[in-house]
Amino acid sequence: MLPRARWLRLRNMPVLRMLQLEEALFRTDRKRSWLITNEWDGPRPEAAAIVLGISGKPEQMLHVDAVRRAGVPVIRRFSGGGTVVSDSDTLFASFIIAEGALPDVAPYPDPMLAWSAEVYGDALRRCGADGFEVRANDYCVGDMKFGGNAQSISGKRWLHHTSLLWDYDRERMALLQNPSKQPEYRKHRGHEQFVRGLGASLPCDRAAFGRALVEAARQHFDLDEATLDEALPALEVEHRKITRLVDLEPPEAGG
Repeated sequence: MLPRARWLRLRNMPVLRMLQLEEALFRTDRKRSWLITNEWDGPRPEAAAIVLGISGKPEQMLHVDAVRRAGVPVIRRFSGGGTVVSDSDTLFASFIIAEGALPDVAPYPDPMLAWSAEVYGDALRRCGADGFEVRANDYCVGDMKFGGNAQSISGKRWLHHTSLLWDYDRERMALLQNPSKQPEYRKHRGHEQFVRGLGASLPCDRAAFGRALVEAARQHFDLDEATLDEALPALEVEHRKITRLVDLEPPEAGG
């Protein structure tokens, strides 16, 4: 029998709130596994955000002055990984795995990434994609990145979440620096030579890809759809809270 998991299908939830909810479920709901997906119904300015990993430094990852002028909120998430620019063309998917739910997947970064790549590879094949590869910690078609991953581990429980670019805003992506520390396959390429949204690589539409991802997840879990009301109480349980907005405002003179 497949292990059970709750599928929480979010719509139009701002990234800060989504990550706070994921962190709360990961830290407080120790018995259940979850698949959380979030997507936007159409273009919305409130969807725009830049997300730093738990140890990411804005001055190393961002063109800080340009970010301030653009007014894009910057968020620090509770998991590792790199920096993500997201908007209403970004799809999010997160797996929270309870202890013992996937006994063949050790709670370490490489096995977790390999397992998730199996799920996403299945979803992409269902949509007719060719050339899916995992390079460093990125999901790519050929040598073009479309998805970034981040992880968190607590004992034998773990979380793996992915931001999937269907498309992206070039000006907003340019708010990121080309980091000095980067995977070898990137070869210091600029963002437009390094990133390609799935919409340019898949013969299916975004809705079909979302369905394919859920069907791929069903090969590993007995999924029951959950309501937001079922998940929200986790936010009220006392727990460690890392996810927050990052203040980019310079200190006042003499402060």
